[in-house]
Amino acid sequence: MLTWNDHHLVLVLARASTVAGAARALGVNETTISRRLAAAELAAGSTLFRRIERKLEPTAAGRAIVEAGEAMERALAASGTKISSAPATVRVSTVMTVIEHMIAPRLSEFVARHPGIVMELVGSNETVSLARREADISIRLQRPERGRLVARRIGRMRFILAGREGTDPTDFIAYERDMDDLPEIATIMARFGNAAPVARIVSLSSITRAVQRGLGAAMLPECMIATTPGVVALDPSVHVERPLWLVVHEDMKERPAVRSAVDWLSDTIHNARPGTGELPHTP
Repeated sequence: MLTWNDHHLVLVLARASTVAGAARALGVNETTISRRLAAAELAAGSTLFRRIERKLEPTAAGRAIVEAGEAMERALAASGTKISSAPATVRVSTVMTVIEHMIAPRLSEFVARHPGIVMELVGSNETVSLARREADISIRLQRPERGRLVARRIGRMRFILAGREGTDPTDFIAYERDMDDLPEIATIMARFGNAAPVARIVSLSSITRAVQRGLGAAMLPECMIATTPGVVALDPSVHVERPLWLVVHEDMKERPAVRSAVDWLSDTIHNARPGTGELPHTP
């Protein structure tokens, strides 16, 4: 016999369309979701979901349980019974610089304002798939050109030619080879006569440390120059500004937890103090 927890699990899986999405919604790991689904299918005596193009689609038996779960959910809501005390999780993917310098310093404000939401920050240089629910929200340095995505420009990141204080570097540092077409790398390559970089490093924090030790020049975000001892802007006229886009899938944008996170992230990054990327103090 299926319990309310079984019905609720199937309902959440149907809404999330993926095991990963359901795991985030319920605040548990994917293994737990898979184990609970297997137990529910055993109790129901039927397969409840089919996997179609990486998404879960309820079978006829699954749809019947979803409908029953929705009816139970409405009845519980009408009676004033709290359905679940588990916090909602919103997964945000962006580059580590944005996490470290724009989001994490003010995250306590979000927690105080939304105690029922856990913001999961994932640092990545890769473009995650919002359609496959690899993240709920993505903050990117490029606007997406296709897909059922909603994009909003929320701020900017300014890169300046930087180096170790008191030096005049003759070499420079770049990202991985397949990132040479990025505006900041094209700019520094042109500044150094299209010579080969002295080193290639994937992470901006590691590049900053190398610059700090005098390895060479690099295009660094203002916020990292301002907060790294011994690193200075060598030539402010050599700079690149890149917009920051907040991106969310159309299917997710009206979910309450996602909506709250979108609004807070937009305000927080938009209000970063111009010139440094640092955030203003709020009394």
